[in-house]
Amino acid sequence: MSEKYTVLAVCTGNICRSPAMERLLAQLVGDDTGTKILSAGTHAHVGEDIQPEMKERITDFGASTEGFTATQLTTEMIESSDLILAATRVHVEDILAEVPAAASRTFTLRQFGRILKNLDDAEIHGASVGQKLHALADLADQQREAAGENDDIVDPYMLPDDVYDESFQQIREPIETLRGVLGR
Repeated sequence: MSEKYTVLAVCTGNICRSPAMERLLAQLVGDDTGTKILSAGTHAHVGEDIQPEMKERITDFGASTEGFTATQLTTEMIESSDLILAATRVHVEDILAEVPAAASRTFTLRQFGRILKNLDDAEIHGASVGQKLHALADLADQQREAAGENDDIVDPYMLPDDVYDESFQQIREPIETLRGVLGR
């Protein structure tokens, strides 16, 4: 584990799903200075802000959307991240095509949440959020289940509000599971 435990959220454009993942995870981590939360896109709309429809849902949830700028995913980001949470199975495939060694620490967000539901709280050790996330990622990899189609987060980009609602719900649920496991 590096000096700061780094969690990387990945989607396609880095303007809807991964920013929501990043900001909800950052809210969960709070002021833990040992943990860094980032996001990036496999085909990022570099320099753009979060889409207004997703921004609204993030702020309604109580998380900050300030200072966001879409970023392109790089090999260096993948290599330096301790836990990578992707929006879809295709994003996982793209990540692993770039850095095959990242397989043990790369999951779809929903797959990670599903595995967390089956973990015993007593197995989680560590004083900081980063240490606990490190332990959880190791346990999740040991109990890894194949990702299925229900593990993909729907892409709401340029679609109606109900699709944004569905996408945000698919992001929020596994993060709430993680909140419960971390006891935050």
